[in-house]
Amino acid sequence: MDTASLDTFLTVAEQSSFTKAASDLNLAQPTVTARIKKLERDLACDLFNRTGALIRLTTAGQRFRRYAHKIVKLSRMAEETVAEAGTTPGDALTVAADSGLTSYRLVPIVEYLYRRHPDLALEIRPLEDNPWNRLGDSDIDCAFFIDVCESSPKADSTLLCPEPLVVVADRDGPLGREPVTTPQLARQPLLCAHRGSGYQRMFERTLGAAGDTAVRALSFGSVDAVKRALTAGLGVSLLPRLSVATELAEGRLAEVPWTAPFQVFTQVAWHREIRTDPRFSVLLDAAARATAEQVADAGTSPARRS
Repeated sequence: MDTASLDTFLTVAEQSSFTKAASDLNLAQPTVTARIKKLERDLACDLFNRTGALIRLTTAGQRFRRYAHKIVKLSRMAEETVAEAGTTPGDALTVAADSGLTSYRLVPIVEYLYRRHPDLALEIRPLEDNPWNRLGDSDIDCAFFIDVCESSPKADSTLLCPEPLVVVADRDGPLGREPVTTPQLARQPLLCAHRGSGYQRMFERTLGAAGDTAVRALSFGSVDAVKRALTAGLGVSLLPRLSVATELAEGRLAEVPWTAPFQVFTQVAWHREIRTDPRFSVLLDAAARATAEQVADAGTSPARRS
């Protein structure tokens, strides 16, 4: 499947017409027809229902359309990247970060880095799903995230520090100040930034094993949005203690006395091919040093680097 055929398929799907697609692509109609027929032979299925002049995607065509969009987009990105490589003085390292870390761990790292290496370019992207899968998709260079200590054949990683977690709720929440059992907690409405984060997955798994109903969590997309929902009394949330330290100290949120039966760490993972990139070595060193300073200020011990 070449991108020209995929582009032709997408144009026919958009226009619902071979004739209009040929005009848009500045091609002869037989060329458009031949490309679609070849795709259908390669995939061993019909992509379009043809009823006279009416052209509609089949069910298989609708599924294929999503992937065709992704393939064409990635192909164009690759071409642009290669074309710019000879003219761009320094490409940015693409860094994905868990929303629980962006403001509270990553910003101090970036500050530390830019004070010493102001010419190093970074592009920060949100990390909303499994970091190992995201690295496997090759659209980022490295990822900062919170999860249990594990490895993956897809990438290398190192631990930066243990990340204490805390269950928090509105200061006038229904759980009070007495120790809470896991089944009690499982019955509360759960709020989170992203259900794909490592600690949230572990939290839901723990509550699900102890509760008698399916665990449901409302995802808000960011830690700051979760904190606003908590102060409105909408439920409880498991968050990095660092991210709610101010709200707890000021009494705007209350800690629910429950201890997670698992330990998580702030860590960074990366594509193996960038390990020898000097820019990444600078970033990794800055991450280790800045995190160690931050942890020392908080009076806890950093993780041993792997």
